[in-house]
Amino acid sequence: MKIFESIQLSNDGPSCLKCAYFQNDPSLIEKLYPGLNIMSSGYASVRDKDGFCDYHQLYLSARDSCTNFATHKTELIK
Repeated sequence: MKIFESIQLSNDGPSCLKCAYFQNDPSLIEKLYPGLNIMSSGYASVRDKDGFCDYHQLYLSARDSCTNFATHKTELIK
């Protein structure tokens, strides 16, 4: 698919988990995917630390990475 070719996800760079665009709060996941809690929950252990990328508008593994990585503002202050 072209969308996946354009974002070129990999595990080579900084992980999505540490990216400012990455959101993995279980309550946000349940809000983004209505009905998820019918089958399970955004708090499910099978979800691990996966979450939603605000930049690509996709649900991704926390271990993925891409060239659009953005550091959290709090990390810039340190």
